[in-house]
Amino acid sequence: MGWLKAGVITTVISAILMVGAMLLLSVLQKGIEPMSLLSILVVGLPLGLLVAAPVCLIVLPAADAILLRQGAKLFRDMMIVGAVAGAFLPIIILFVLRIRPASGLGTITALSLLAGLVGGAASGLFYAEILARLEKR
Repeated sequence: MGWLKAGVITTVISAILMVGAMLLLSVLQKGIEPMSLLSILVVGLPLGLLVAAPVCLIVLPAADAILLRQGAKLFRDMMIVGAVAGAFLPIIILFVLRIRPASGLGTITALSLLAGLVGGAASGLFYAEILARLEKR
């Protein structure tokens, strides 16, 4: 059950980091607008949890069960698996579910792929670290 605890903690951390990045970008673009920041928190946190859950609760534990590696290789492998899964998620949202903007599809696709790669890699590292700490006990 360590994988479940690690997955839930990683999901929450990833969602908080995503919302933090959105808040930072909003402040840099518009300045401090309380209603804008509140709407990002209210809408962004549940959406961040929804986006991070498939990677952190399904893909990373499944990859950990398949790979069965320990130590530094676990961190490397989880980072790679998280980055690949994080990159596939925006592709699925944009092209399979067809949830996309009316214009700027190329820019949105590139930025969402980059965000998915970075976020997925960070999620993989968080998952591996939390799992390693739980297994030490």
